[in-house]
Amino acid sequence: MKRRFSVLAVILLIGTMAFAATIGAPAATVRLTKTTPISMANLEAEVAQYKASAAEQGEDPESVDPLQVLNLLINNELFRQGAARDGVKITDAMVDSAYDSQKANLEASSGQAFTDAQFDQIITNNFGSVEAYRKAIQEQLMVDSYVRMKKADMLSAKVQVSDAEVSSFYRKNKTRFVSPETVKLSHIYIPFTNDSQKDSQNKTLLERVARDIKSGSLSFEKAVVQYSQDTQSKNKAGDIGWLTMDNTEALAGLGDAFFDVAFTTDVGSVSDVVTSNTGYHILKILAYNDTKILQLEDQISPTTSTTVEQYIRSELAAAKQQSNYYAAINSLVDDLRKSATVNILYK
Repeated sequence: MKRRFSVLAVILLIGTMAFAATIGAPAATVRLTKTTPISMANLEAEVAQYKASAAEQGEDPESVDPLQVLNLLINNELFRQGAARDGVKITDAMVDSAYDSQKANLEASSGQAFTDAQFDQIITNNFGSVEAYRKAIQEQLMVDSYVRMKKADMLSAKVQVSDAEVSSFYRKNKTRFVSPETVKLSHIYIPFTNDSQKDSQNKTLLERVARDIKSGSLSFEKAVVQYSQDTQSKNKAGDIGWLTMDNTEALAGLGDAFFDVAFTTDVGSVSDVVTSNTGYHILKILAYNDTKILQLEDQISPTTSTTVEQYIRSELAAAKQQSNYYAAINSLVDDLRKSATVNILYK
């Protein structure tokens, strides 16, 4: 789905109005340092893209108000003229760096690497063209630099989140803070081979190892060192960390049988041989947590020390900082509007 970029904060486009004007007449003129017309063609093209975007998101295209779009275009032009007047410069190197950062972020979130050509194609598919995307990056950098220059006092204001705000958010969103059923595991693991006879021998071997562990003639930890072929966990007594019942990716990789044994074996106990989608395992259950609604003092997951309270406080602080940023942009728009001559000719 193509995304629409705006150098200003997102505007709720409401209302409808007839969209007609004299062909060739400008929709508006803007002057801060120079007189710049905004053509009807430009406005019509922008409105058409907003309507297309609204339709793709399941919204009514007719809810797009051309006058709101025109005011957005006016504000954009005021930002460009004001930034140029006040010495804000966005270099190609800055755009390149931001573009490369977007590529790195996508690779990190998707877990796969992309060539430059592949990333360019992704950008083209989602934003129309690399050139359009780079232009949007340039304008975003320009606005960000300009607002930080002119409204540093607003952006540097310290954000405070009170205990009452944290408690209120928690009460209203308590069902969001649910810890799924979790289990911490160690395993002894031998993967499948391409030889069915060898696989059968490996299974028989682990069945004997499991019996020896259960009889007390062999410790689980010693068996890990002697028999496990999982190099990542072998030096950690077979510890493979926490598994959550709602981890669909792990379920697809390991299979139902593995999950069933992992979540039904008692803590401290060792399982029989378990066949997963990738090989044979003997599991030892190190810890178990049942599903529960987390309290403010609880960790948000077994793998982090961050508590629910700390998480909420951080989220609320980030929301306030974002609100301050939008307020700073709007304040700068007001300043520019007061200094500029804007003639709206669109009717």
